[in-house]
Amino acid sequence: MTYREGLQAALYRALPSPLGETLHERGLVSGERPLKLFVFSRLLGLRYLPEAKAFAAEGELTLYFASALEEVLSGLVRGLWERGGLEVHGLPLRLLGLELEPLPPGGRVVVEALAPITVYRTEGGATRYFNPLNREFGLLLEANLRRKAEALGLEAGPFQVRPLGFRPQHKRLERYKGTWVEGWMGRFRLEGPPHLVRLALLSGLGAKNSQGFGFVREVGGC
Repeated sequence: MTYREGLQAALYRALPSPLGETLHERGLVSGERPLKLFVFSRLLGLRYLPEAKAFAAEGELTLYFASALEEVLSGLVRGLWERGGLEVHGLPLRLLGLELEPLPPGGRVVVEALAPITVYRTEGGATRYFNPLNREFGLLLEANLRRKAEALGLEAGPFQVRPLGFRPQHKRLERYKGTWVEGWMGRFRLEGPPHLVRLALLSGLGAKNSQGFGFVREVGGC
């Protein structure tokens, strides 16, 4: 089990029963493709040790978690308080505090990816990933967010994602359950109706959000 898989499993365990089991097995928003509508960041504060192929903690760690479903967010907060933290791969992480970040009021913000944003299309059994400079990247991100909005009964609308200061070094290849997933870090400008911008922050950008991909955090408003 990889670090990301262990972190995802720990979050499911922290949710009260039967919410955690239901969310894991079939999601809470039904449709052609059921949605889980939560996303989480990497554990910030870890240092990768290439020679050991392992991570080392350096002081306090920070984890960001978001969900477009109030019951999921409140359930996790309650679970974390009751458990006193998380246990990832058998390593207990003691909870030091919880903070709630405000959502932007406007429809134009700059965000930073705290987990790789993955965008792909599968055709004929083959998966093709797209980078932020490819036109398909923005179109597929918009389509993904539209599907989430429609599932929640929210009005869809035009939504744009533009990379800022694109660098090849922003590319990440990360393994999840035996499959390598391509994603992109970096900063992006989001533009659209305020409720869609907030939904992007609460549910993540792109695919595989509940697996720990696509978490973005606001860093500016222009």
